[in-house]
Amino acid sequence: MILDFLIGVLIMNALPHFVLGITKTRFLGMFGYKPTANIWYAVVQFVLALVIFHIQHGIETILTNGIFLGAACTCLLFLIFGKTILKFYQNK
Repeated sequence: MILDFLIGVLIMNALPHFVLGITKTRFLGMFGYKPTANIWYAVVQFVLALVIFHIQHGIETILTNGIFLGAACTCLLFLIFGKTILKFYQNK
């Protein structure tokens, strides 16, 4: 249960750090205040959450865990499309 809580904290904390990093907002993360540091911190948290999930449940069960899968997909979509979405809406 503690590892599941840690997985949730890591994956959901990755999202604001990534968003603040791509918007170049000065925000303290584990690697400092710079936007690039926050982006890397988000990526590290996302990967660490996946590793702990694999250790706790096995990666093959990821498709049956709807809560984790939803959170992971949201973070992954921001990691992939975040800058593009930000540029699209800034131009309007």
